[in-house]
Amino acid sequence: QHGVEETAAECKNLGATVEAFVVDCSKREEIYSAADKVKKEIGDVTILVNNAGVITAADLLSTQDHQIERMFEVNILAHMWTTRAFLPAMMNNNYGHIVTVASAAGHFGTSFMVAYCSSKFAAVGFHKALTEELSTLGKDGIKTTCLCPVFINTGFVKNPSTRLGKILEIEEVVEALMEGIVTNQKMVFVPSNQRVALFLERVFPERALNVLKKMTDVKFDAVIGQGSTQ
Repeated sequence: QHGVEETAAECKNLGATVEAFVVDCSKREEIYSAADKVKKEIGDVTILVNNAGVITAADLLSTQDHQIERMFEVNILAHMWTTRAFLPAMMNNNYGHIVTVASAAGHFGTSFMVAYCSSKFAAVGFHKALTEELSTLGKDGIKTTCLCPVFINTGFVKNPSTRLGKILEIEEVVEALMEGIVTNQKMVFVPSNQRVALFLERVFPERALNVLKKMTDVKFDAVIGQGSTQ
């Protein structure tokens, strides 16, 4: 709640009119009732940014069942509920923008993030399929953007480091996303050289990719070898 109020205060300082609602994004009914409240008190939503996310960094057997469920509830199912809540008005007006905040982990598998990567791969798939569906339905006024950053300096992942590339600052990711929304980019990679990495993954043999992974040397704090499955 504190974070939401802090962000609202920042927006107010910039001269915007702001209403803040605290919602547990893992609970579908809470999302739907908050959406109804927004529609009644404020009106139609024209830009939806699905930004909530949770992570447990641990090997698969050390990740607890409820942690796996929560990652999927927040990282992908919440996208479905918020989109289903706000898309009808966008469809009626053929106007709007849906932003999916995914991750580099939605394109590249990472050890000790099996459940998280799975949920983010799902978020990327959701964005791609929704984009295709809106096009098929002729709703060309509704735009979609998917944001895929590497590690951001937020404390979300503990002590991240990488030999190639850098840990991102919040401001540069926000700037890239805002530019992506304004210019209607479908997929925004931060840093943009991830596009090259994706291309290499498709055309390079596995041995060469293993060398690249060793050179990148991605590290972060993770629980390994606890073996608690409940």
